[in-house]
Amino acid sequence: MVVGHDRPMTPRCLARIAAASLAPAAGAVRPPLPDHRIRPGIGAGGVRLGMSEGQVLMVLGQPDARHPRSTGDGAVIDLAWPGITVRRWDGPGGRVLQVEITDRGIRLDNGIGVGSTRSAIRAAFPGSRCDGARSLCTVDEDVPDGSVLTIRLGQADRVTGISVARVLD
Repeated sequence: MVVGHDRPMTPRCLARIAAASLAPAAGAVRPPLPDHRIRPGIGAGGVRLGMSEGQVLMVLGQPDARHPRSTGDGAVIDLAWPGITVRRWDGPGGRVLQVEITDRGIRLDNGIGVGSTRSAIRAAFPGSRCDGARSLCTVDEDVPDGSVLTIRLGQADRVTGISVARVLD
């Protein structure tokens, strides 16, 4: 019997309680990423540069966090999911200008991804420019209306994140 009730619980009621306790929390189930690739100049993880927030949400579902930020170029919003952060312009019609990947399963076509070494980056991208002080390697040229691929390095000179972004002039 349930405290406060004078009737025993039926098997049907117990089955409903058991099913509800085993069901995932709302929002806990994520759609699988449609694309486990990082594409310089295009996007990553199924998100493309220039997408609207609505288009991103159709691909990735609701984000775990939203972080409004102010940058030297204007107000942006970072939308965060495990392993992927999407930055878009704030305001109506704000479009994606950066996708950052920290998920080991999402990689460039040449295999470079989170966990790769600095020497692997140099071998894959001989023309890359690496700034040792900031632990960043830039792969694509920074040209107006172009894009840039930035690789962030952490301890032991291993990749901790890869960012595909639009260059702002």
